[in-house]
Amino acid sequence: MIEKRFSAAAETYERHARPQLSLARSVCDILPEVYPEQILELGSGTGQLTRLLTDQFPDVLIDAVDISEKMVEHSRDKFKRFEQIKWIQGDAQTYRGSDPYPLIVSCAALHWVHDLRQTFDNIFQCLEPGGFFALGMMLRGTLMELHSVRHEVAPQKTPPSELHSMDEVVHELHFAGFHILRKKVSEEEVAYDSATDFLKTIHEQGVTGAKVAAARAPLTRQELNRLIELYQERYTSLDGVSPTYQTATLLLTRT
Repeated sequence: MIEKRFSAAAETYERHARPQLSLARSVCDILPEVYPEQILELGSGTGQLTRLLTDQFPDVLIDAVDISEKMVEHSRDKFKRFEQIKWIQGDAQTYRGSDPYPLIVSCAALHWVHDLRQTFDNIFQCLEPGGFFALGMMLRGTLMELHSVRHEVAPQKTPPSELHSMDEVVHELHFAGFHILRKKVSEEEVAYDSATDFLKTIHEQGVTGAKVAAARAPLTRQELNRLIELYQERYTSLDGVSPTYQTATLLLTRT
């Protein structure tokens, strides 16, 4: 399901992915002062974080893994002059390289996984002792304005699950065996011209249909129009509408 949704968004994702790019920069800012021989990136998508990594580590081999075949194809073509990047279709919950990695990174991807505990355990096994894992994730509270209005418009169609809280993420990381070196929680508002523009944007990012926005049944045209009307009425400012993104950035190690 995740693979299909983001494969469909491969050509449109990046032009709307301002919150994801901001989070990718935060992940790079939190990286340790080391120069690894190889990097594993999980959930590489259209290569926003990958591109930043090539600036910071121009000669380092990068295994860039994404669950979406179309995302992998899109990025392989886009970054074809970067011979140090190996694009791989794979699932963060199960992917294993031939050897452990000294540095693993992931940005704006692991909040989509079906089983966070299994994913963190798998990443722990992929990381060499003394290695580092830099993680950026969306947290509960992301798109809270949309959730509020949608619940009012169609309470029977409320999404069945939510993103994880910071406490839940930290608990699962500790359970996997990681030691947390740094952590930061941030809140960012991103301005869009209108509620219609915002909803179109998250649709083209592949977000609609995900657990942050999906419901048991799709909204009817009447419900959707009412949602847009209420969102525009309640959340419009001089800059347009500004949905909230809650994010976590963490640097971890395997001792």
